[in-house]
Amino acid sequence: MSGVYGDALQSGHIRLLDVSARGAGSKPEFEGSFRFISLSDHPLPDFTAVSYCWDDWSKFKESELERFQFPGDQSLTLSPTLWHLFNSLQQKSPNFTVWVDFLCINQKNKDERESQVQQMNKVYSFAKNVLLWLGKSDYISEKAFHFMRINRRDQFGLNCVFLLLRRPWFQRVWVIQEITIGKKVQMCCGDDREDFDNFSEYIFDIWKYFYTWDGYENNDDAFRGLWCVTRLIFIREDFKMNKLYFESLLQEAFHRQATDKRDMVYAFLGIADNGQLPPPNYTISEEELYIETAKALLCNGKSLDLLTLCGISRERSPSLPTWAPDLRYHSFEEPLVPCDRANWKAGGPLQVPPQIEAPLRLRLQVRHLDAVAIVCPPFNSESVADQQAAFEAIRALRLRVPGDISEEKWMDGLFSTLIWGLDIDDEPLESGKQWATYQKYFKDWLRWLQLSSCEEDLCQIRRNEYHRAMGIRIDTWRAFMTHRGDFCIGPAAIAVGDIVCTVPGCRLPLVLRAESAVSDEGTGRHLAPTRVLVGCCYVERLMFGQAAELERPLEEILLQ
Repeated sequence: MSGVYGDALQSGHIRLLDVSARGAGSKPEFEGSFRFISLSDHPLPDFTAVSYCWDDWSKFKESELERFQFPGDQSLTLSPTLWHLFNSLQQKSPNFTVWVDFLCINQKNKDERESQVQQMNKVYSFAKNVLLWLGKSDYISEKAFHFMRINRRDQFGLNCVFLLLRRPWFQRVWVIQEITIGKKVQMCCGDDREDFDNFSEYIFDIWKYFYTWDGYENNDDAFRGLWCVTRLIFIREDFKMNKLYFESLLQEAFHRQATDKRDMVYAFLGIADNGQLPPPNYTISEEELYIETAKALLCNGKSLDLLTLCGISRERSPSLPTWAPDLRYHSFEEPLVPCDRANWKAGGPLQVPPQIEAPLRLRLQVRHLDAVAIVCPPFNSESVADQQAAFEAIRALRLRVPGDISEEKWMDGLFSTLIWGLDIDDEPLESGKQWATYQKYFKDWLRWLQLSSCEEDLCQIRRNEYHRAMGIRIDTWRAFMTHRGDFCIGPAAIAVGDIVCTVPGCRLPLVLRAESAVSDEGTGRHLAPTRVLVGCCYVERLMFGQAAELERPLEEILLQ
């Protein structure tokens, strides 16, 4: 393979692949050569950068695969996905120039992989076109592209586009950078093509109808694809306005797939401020990378929002410190999205940057507020019985609130708190029409909850916007109350005795669990209590920095 690639690429250089198709009919052969260019050259040659999903090589025998021929009787294996891509491109022109990571980067040269990853943002930015390749066409894809071409947006047409989202491309982590940076992006499936911006309009139309369609579960790949591509569209818009933060991109990584889980970090290095982050290094382990990334963001930045993506409430390896995210596990929790929309700032500005102390403890300042006194059963929007049990326990918490609060006033407060004061689109509820509309949805949900007697009754409430908003906000989470009577909502892992706190620099309140004290004998530093991070939570009266007015002192802790 080294003979095909020749000398290693110099810094700032890439290989382009000039392709020629030979033979007519249904199975042409492809040949060509690499062209070495510097990304600092002006003007750059025209080329198409391809965004696609790698094949699973274990599914194919070598004898089943096509070869790409190079001069000197040399060749590289051409995966089925890339063969179908080239076959589609050659129908427009028998000669074309592309940048495809699998072919244009020597995958066996670790140093080259690492250096090329650092400049992939330039590749997709400088490309004349970015081609979003979904693979060869089928009946569903042909229908979906047909309806987009004729601008048909009825439910049947939208459903075809929705089913297209089952393609694995939509859940791939690298596509976020590739599509975000691309100036002109075109979707392609087989011989069908569509502008990505036009496709994006269909995505928002799908959301209007999705909950009226029967037969789709939240774990359906089409729904996962819908979620991922929706966030991709928002990220692309934020990038244009220079509003991307690395913590928000890591939040997105929890939705995504990558063959190499280190790419859950490296895939974002080109599209957000990352001056303190470690450069690509494929010799370190996934856990080492996640720890180093957390250190860089927490100890060198202006935000501690990364902590909202960490903790024992999330699926994670027990060998990781609780202040480091484990990006190997899927999660659709998005705590930073409502922070952005509602402008929450529970912890206020960062005052003293955290420090790392051996063994992997994070010394930081927190403001302890209160301990958890009682927890309710977790909420589950897909179960009538679970919703009834959770709400009855929540209703009973009224008796623990200091002072004499009426049932009516308690219910009025719950209406907003259970959906964090946000509508289905993560926008803050405002007094007036929107507020009144959601109050009606809430009352309809309460009525349904009281009358429901079996799981089959779920079909009657699926379209209720309040019920849907609760599912997004608090599914698998539980309500809980502190000793002083604060009503809170947090992860199911929260237990009696846990501590609610705010942390300067973190926009959401956090829940900590006490561990044994750490002796600082001989260091000259005072004793610091050791804590384990459980997760973030919602406390209505603290979301806009009110904790600073409660005369609670800042204390140092060691987070392990």
